[in-house]
Amino acid sequence: MLARIDAAVNGWRIRPNGSEGWRTAEVTLGGVDTAGLDQQTMAAKAVPGLHFIGEAVDVTGWLGGYNFQWAWSSGWAAGQTV
Repeated sequence: MLARIDAAVNGWRIRPNGSEGWRTAEVTLGGVDTAGLDQQTMAAKAVPGLHFIGEAVDVTGWLGGYNFQWAWSSGWAAGQTV
């Protein structure tokens, strides 16, 4: 199962076609539903050993560093269990 997930994730290629620069840089909306994650470890409830952090999760904070803090904190929480 993990080998299939690995092949699917690592075989997916994304090619950005441009950027509007820092003037409009904010945060990505959407992502993995928090209801499907363990709140303490960021582990997926449906797939043992799979963790999601930062902007991969459907969490959006106000501008002003909150999204950076979410990325760092969720990464730290997941890292404690790996």
